[in-house]
Amino acid sequence: MEDVKIANSEYIRDLNLASIFRLIHKYGPVSRKELSDNTGYSPATISNHVKRLLDNGFVKETDKGSSTGGRKPVYLTVNPERGYLLAMDIGVNYVKIYLFDLNLQIKDQLEIAGRKKRAEELMPFLVKSLKEFCRKAGIDTDKIIGLGVALPGLVDNEKGYLHFAPNLKWHNLDIRSYFAEEFAFSILIENEAKAAVIGEKEVIYPGIDNIAFVSINEGVGCGLIIDGKLYLGASGNAGEFGHIIIDSDGPECHCGNSGCWETLASMNFIINKYFERTGEKLDSQEIIKKVSFQPDQELLSIVKECAHNIAVGLVNIVNSLSPELLVIGGDIIGLKKYIAEDIERIVKKNALNISYEKANIVYSKLGNKAALYGLARMVFDNSIGREIIKDYI
Repeated sequence: MEDVKIANSEYIRDLNLASIFRLIHKYGPVSRKELSDNTGYSPATISNHVKRLLDNGFVKETDKGSSTGGRKPVYLTVNPERGYLLAMDIGVNYVKIYLFDLNLQIKDQLEIAGRKKRAEELMPFLVKSLKEFCRKAGIDTDKIIGLGVALPGLVDNEKGYLHFAPNLKWHNLDIRSYFAEEFAFSILIENEAKAAVIGEKEVIYPGIDNIAFVSINEGVGCGLIIDGKLYLGASGNAGEFGHIIIDSDGPECHCGNSGCWETLASMNFIINKYFERTGEKLDSQEIIKKVSFQPDQELLSIVKECAHNIAVGLVNIVNSLSPELLVIGGDIIGLKKYIAEDIERIVKKNALNISYEKANIVYSKLGNKAALYGLARMVFDNSIGREIIKDYI
């Protein structure tokens, strides 16, 4: 159990209250004695904080444990129904909304397919959909701790602002304001790939501290965990590997350059190439379905070409970052059967041996839920402290 710093002030008292809750959330069921023994808090401090958390419904007592003498210890665990978290993933052809309890377990979900394209149309519709979603789930919005929204683009998460989402064709939007005008809970806006790498780490790989997550959908995004923390860089948008140039004579990218990785290694690459060669326009899911059930040689050759291009970009990531784990996610994993062998062969051949041998390349186990799990974790981390102490201010 990690160390917790203790200080003597009313301000730190509230901070410590939230810290105790976080420890119960992480390690529970846990006894008061275990909390005291492993944190340095006195038994009296633990008792006082736990009483507040019990009185306000954030934790509950479970069955008594075994004892080697004296009274059997009572164990503490989070009350999962004390609050809820909302996560929304806005993609090109869908919007997913998930409801999580305080244990970060999915309680309900909604997928909206074939969404409207313009933000001015979609955002009011999503506000209305959130209200209806909560009503059908039987959850009053007063019990919602926060909402996380993932977008495939450049965001300022401090301001809740979207600068550019090329595949949505959205520019310069105050995303947070759409929700803040209707809801009192906190609103968090994040890039989809950054949310997804948090989800993968928290749910699947909690013991790994250096992870690169490559999200390949209509475009290519990347989220980075370095030394156990999400790496943002000075702009907050570190990890835009989709815009490394792998062919200076390649197709023009929306960023203004030519031959960016995402123009040659995304689902859009396959969609556009297939249309150019056959005149048949398919979306990502139709491409995956066609490859799986009725592939033609033209489509298979384009998928193989895309696999080669994906591998070239991954070589750059392996050589430059030397991640312990490289996770491939997004719609592209629907084509894993047709691309995995080529990707592995090309990366092994071209990456630096010393970096390749340390890098484990895998495909996302959370699939299209990775960003949603990551958002729930981020909303929890950002908002639970305020939620716990607000009744004592």
